Amino acid sequence: MEIILASASPRRQELLKKVVTDFSVYPVSVDETSIQEKDPVRFALQAAILKVRTAGEKYPDSLIIAADTVVYLDGRILGKPSCREEALEMLQLLSGTRHKVITGLALYHRREEKLLTDYDLTYVTFKKLNPDEIEEYLDSGDFADKAGGYAVQKVGDRFVEKLHGDYYNVVGFPVKKFKRLLEKFLAPELLVEVVDIALPHRWAVARYNNQVLFVNEGLPGDRIRVRTGRPGKNFFQAEAVKIEQPSPDRVQPVCPHFGSCGGCLFQDLTYPRQVRLKQDHLFQTLRKIAGLQLKSDQSPVMVPAPEIFYYRNKMEFAFGEEAGQVILGLRQRASAPGKSLARVVPLKQCLLFSPAIARLFPVFLNFARERKDRAYHPRYRKGFLRHLVLRQGKRTGQLMVILVTTGGLTPDFTGLTEQLVAAVPETVSFYWVVNNQISDVVNFEEKHLLWGRTFLEEKMGAYTFRIHPQSFFQPNTEGAELLYQKLSELVRQAGCRKVLGLYCGSGCLEIFLSPDVEEVTGVDISPASIATAVENCRINKVSNCHFQEAAVEKKLAGLPRQGFDLAVVDPPRAGLTPKALRQLINLAIPYLAYVSCNPATLARDLKELLASGYTIQTIIGFDFFPHTGHLETLVWMKR
Repeated sequence: MEIILASASPRRQELLKKVVTDFSVYPVSVDETSIQEKDPVRFALQAAILKVRTAGEKYPDSLIIAADTVVYLDGRILGKPSCREEALEMLQLLSGTRHKVITGLALYHRREEKLLTDYDLTYVTFKKLNPDEIEEYLDSGDFADKAGGYAVQKVGDRFVEKLHGDYYNVVGFPVKKFKRLLEKFLAPELLVEVVDIALPHRWAVARYNNQVLFVNEGLPGDRIRVRTGRPGKNFFQAEAVKIEQPSPDRVQPVCPHFGSCGGCLFQDLTYPRQVRLKQDHLFQTLRKIAGLQLKSDQSPVMVPAPEIFYYRNKMEFAFGEEAGQVILGLRQRASAPGKSLARVVPLKQCLLFSPAIARLFPVFLNFARERKDRAYHPRYRKGFLRHLVLRQGKRTGQLMVILVTTGGLTPDFTGLTEQLVAAVPETVSFYWVVNNQISDVVNFEEKHLLWGRTFLEEKMGAYTFRIHPQSFFQPNTEGAELLYQKLSELVRQAGCRKVLGLYCGSGCLEIFLSPDVEEVTGVDISPASIATAVENCRINKVSNCHFQEAAVEKKLAGLPRQGFDLAVVDPPRAGLTPKALRQLINLAIPYLAYVSCNPATLARDLKELLASGYTIQTIIGFDFFPHTGHLETLVWMKR
């Protein structure tokens, strides 16, 4: 196949020779002013695509290669200066700054209508330049046809203090990224059928010649043309090129953000098929890890969600930046195993949480833009605005708003509070939380109540529960009620009287079981959770529940055998610690209810429990999380 570089740049020609020795050059001239995109990555990609498509018109049977480089600083895209005066302005602007250099790459074959794109990003820090240095460089004429008005190979250490990323990207052609892109483009295409999804992710699973392929797109039943990439340890990664025959279970997603936003994975899959997918996943996980000898007709029962939209009572949204503006949304969806992206996808709505998003987000975005606040970037550890945590009582409609920022300054929130309450009258609490931790996890280092009361209220069954900023409460109120009702039924049938609740959180499950038993003891390491559990007992006039603040391992070590006839465990995703599991087994409690949000760690712990003499009586999955890869599971065991 003839290869053509759609560029007159001598530096790009020299760098391309590092990968491809035999190619032709066809310079193209395109009107980049026609590109209205303000995001620098999308601008560079569109410019590169425009170049390859223009060259492809003349050479439809050739592989066309193009690149476009831009410099980006404070919301402004700096392309090639049109004259010395514009180059002077650019260099004065870049002096003493840390800016981004982005190169968009495009490979195209018109006859096959085959297009592949990627980009590279490098951070360049300039020294503070004096006017004489700038004028001397401009006199050399090297600024012409250079993004940002400079050629890094010419200015070198005179201008550049630090460079983070690929040097060749700043020159104008990221060689390593191009080589990987070319390998993808030239890789053979295979026609495969998607047979499964690797939950909890959206990685389609296919097989070819007894090899497992993880495909970045696809649903069970799809016949897809894929391009294989580099092999993993036990699998090959593949990229979907075209869906030749869509699955009969495909549907049109409702949300306009679906596909890029990481909040939902399966809006394009019918809900009954989602439920079956999770049921199969639970069955296979228990079989492979726990060694359960279940037949296909003994697959765990899966209870669908009462509502498949607007079901979550808590969401953590992230602040980000796009085209120099603060945005608010969720992290971008990872498209392949091992790939994680920090980019925030801006949202105008969220069908998982609440319609209130449409009224609430503009309040905080206007606040940020008026103050010229920057969003925190977890990789570079700079910025002020981190997260917006929202909690809502699905039965009461009450809303709690928690703004999370870094520390160092105390903004005036007066106007913000008034605008929030006016735009979203159902708000009952507004908190400001300071979090200076490096990781992208919400941490309550400092907590300030700016307006309203300290809690919101939610109803479940006959009870009213108070939820504070740090309270644990199952994220799907209606789904949790179904699980609690089923557990109450099992408790009554077994005649359990004394219950031990481990990892009790705010005590909701323990309080829900209180009418069916004589006494419930709840244990949790979180002081905030225990305080809320005690408060929930008080407001619901429940007298037979008692809560203790302690590590589960420490509490179990001091308990006598035969003190309880039922243990209810609802641990974090990591499951029980080995020590807690050993201690629980040693207590030989007759009945055990294990509530889990992670089938893998559940199966791991069940394997040990089964070996110790427990038998499984009931396994029920509950879909607390429609359109995602997650589920909740209840396992009822007897010894």
